[in-house]
Amino acid sequence: MPPLDVNEGAACAWPGGAPFALFLSHDVDKIHDREPFYALAALNRARRLLAGGEVRRAGSTLRRLARAWVAPKAPEMDFRTILDVEARHGFRSTFFVLHDRRWRRRGARYDVTAPALRRIAEMIRAAGGEIGLHGGYYRFNQAAAYRESREILQAALGGEIVGIRNHFLRFSGAETWAAQQAAGFRYDSTFGHADRIGAREERRFPFFAADPATGQKMDLVELPLTVMDAALFQEPLSGAEALERAWCAIEPTIAAGGLVTLLWHNDCFNEPEFREWQWTYDQLLARLAARRPWCATGAEIAAFWKSRAAK
Repeated sequence: MPPLDVNEGAACAWPGGAPFALFLSHDVDKIHDREPFYALAALNRARRLLAGGEVRRAGSTLRRLARAWVAPKAPEMDFRTILDVEARHGFRSTFFVLHDRRWRRRGARYDVTAPALRRIAEMIRAAGGEIGLHGGYYRFNQAAAYRESREILQAALGGEIVGIRNHFLRFSGAETWAAQQAAGFRYDSTFGHADRIGAREERRFPFFAADPATGQKMDLVELPLTVMDAALFQEPLSGAEALERAWCAIEPTIAAGGLVTLLWHNDCFNEPEFREWQWTYDQLLARLAARRPWCATGAEIAAFWKSRAAK
């Protein structure tokens, strides 16, 4: 991959004179509680926890599994909670909806034509949020497949889909960007770490992807990731510990006046097992709100970055 200019966003003036920008995002891997693959994953998680002597956490996982099968949550419940939390702080967000092969280990867990998903999309847009594509694991770096997913999602949920983030943060450099641009996307937000938090390659601002053949800037804007919930909680942390660890990863971007990008999955809300995850997200938003950032959807941030470059 051609070298990237880490100072591309230096001296950026964000809308409204905000000291930095904020991009809140959610990867929608799951909308239904009663899902066989997630049941198997929960059993495997409980097995690993028990093997490591973490009996209490294993018990929480098994209770979550039992609750999901006996008294499943309404699909809209977690999304309503997220939107309420964000509205309380004056923020809006983007939700990346997964489209991929069904009944595969890393495939899709719901049908994008499900009536529940349509209701969820309407809730998100009514709150000023955005729908993007969660690029399928089995459609990775395939421009035609990306384009097909984009068109299917637009037909199912209405509106134009301009943003993408790949499932499991799959990324192979400029080839990924080239396939995404060829599929008609205006921005991507895959550039980050799946196993740790913090800015990848110290990228703290949006930047234009590079063409794999020439190394020249493409029209696709990259919104780099700062903190993902699953990477933050790879090891057992209390909410207070997680909050401070996440804040340490965020502070350098705030100091640089860059773009803070958070990724919190929708299915960690309203779950006793993931209470610390939800609490940490709420507390992070409270701290960020006190700094008065410009919070916008991915589409809005990408459009601003393009207009800024055109001046």
